Amino acid sequence: MSKKEDLRPLVFEALRQEPKTQFVTIESRVRNLASDYQGSDSLIIREIIWELLVQGVLAPGFDASNLEFPFIHVTEFGAQCLEADTILPHAPGRYLEQLQQQLNQPLDDIVLTYVRESLLTFLAGHYLAATVMLGVGSERCVDLLIEAYSNAIGNANERQDFRNDIQRAGRSVKRRFDVLRDALLALNLPVGLGDALDIQLSGIFTLIRYTRNDAGHPTGRTIGRDLAHGNLLLFSQYCHRVYGLIEYFQTTTV
Repeated sequence: MSKKEDLRPLVFEALRQEPKTQFVTIESRVRNLASDYQGSDSLIIREIIWELLVQGVLAPGFDASNLEFPFIHVTEFGAQCLEADTILPHAPGRYLEQLQQQLNQPLDDIVLTYVRESLLTFLAGHYLAATVMLGVGSERCVDLLIEAYSNAIGNANERQDFRNDIQRAGRSVKRRFDVLRDALLALNLPVGLGDALDIQLSGIFTLIRYTRNDAGHPTGRTIGRDLAHGNLLLFSQYCHRVYGLIEYFQTTTV
């Protein structure tokens, strides 16, 4: 039996080829696309299709004469995902694998745990919970960057001043972030790391604050599917930038 993570991209490709279709047609296309298809894979394909139905990527029927199963079609939301090739959150293993490949060092275990949890809750349709989990992972990224930058400060007095500022900020996400952002924007960073840095930092901070106020308390804000989906896609870009900065500070004294 093949793994679901191996079959899911083939299902996506089959849907790109024929967005109005039915179960047996998808199975046939996947069989042609797979290098080592097994009969038992048909059950996994149906599990994948059902997950995509729950997530709103697919819906029953494909015309006025065929409104019920086994006929299905790609929804407007699903078409946007497929067209932009941004359906990766619907394949958690691929998402995490590609995220890890972007980095030159292993993803922090805590970040990995919360991002994985965010992906799984997104797939279950719990978009607020997915955003909360992603915010926790993003906050961990900021804390890792604070630590890396602090250790890279060559002047002992400046290093202590920065650490004192962070300590005075307490656990206020906004105050800690402001201290870090001001310090980083004052640096002359290499091309690629310094480009649009304020925008990138603000982006990851926005992921943290979607569901919490400056004091860290819940805001009660409603999170929809599109927003949660977009956050997951943006997180990989922000994480890549943060880890690039961490790597730089691990090898450079500032």
